[in-house]
Amino acid sequence: MRTRLIRLLDVFLQVVTIGLIVVLAVIVLMGVAFRYTGNSLIWYDEVAIVLLAWITFTGAALAVLRNAHLGFSGLLYGLPPKARLFLFALNEVLFVAIFAVVLWGSWVILGIFGSETMTTLRWVPRWFIQGIVPVASALMILGRLLTIPERLANVRAGRDPDTEEIEHEIARAEAEIAAQSGPAT
Repeated sequence: MRTRLIRLLDVFLQVVTIGLIVVLAVIVLMGVAFRYTGNSLIWYDEVAIVLLAWITFTGAALAVLRNAHLGFSGLLYGLPPKARLFLFALNEVLFVAIFAVVLWGSWVILGIFGSETMTTLRWVPRWFIQGIVPVASALMILGRLLTIPERLANVRAGRDPDTEEIEHEIARAEAEIAAQSGPAT
């Protein structure tokens, strides 16, 4: 069940992020085309900025789910097992606590904006635009909690996923080079 939920959330975040990228590309191209004809779109810049922020937040949630953010795994995996488990637990608690504060704070801020709207598109409420922050924070917390068992198993076993990925890619590249070289004559 947990694995299926992770997969569904991963696909959902991919679709949303890619969809936002496509929409941003279309809007940028429209903005350029309209500006070229001398009929600039008044809303183009503000919408592009909002879409870029949304892409950043949904992409960050996807990276959390995939454990793909930059980290210091060499430090973690270089520690003795008990210290490694302690640091892992501390990291998880801090991560969830920080994003819980971000979620709470951004939710409170949404309430402050009330009936404000975008500057150029008066029919788009500000809460909709900035709602991505609490939503992405909740998705990051969910993604982190869902992936704890797999990451904890790696920490307990002393398996550094980054090192394993590097070794896998080196082996793949070596096999590719050997295949291109062909049989030795």
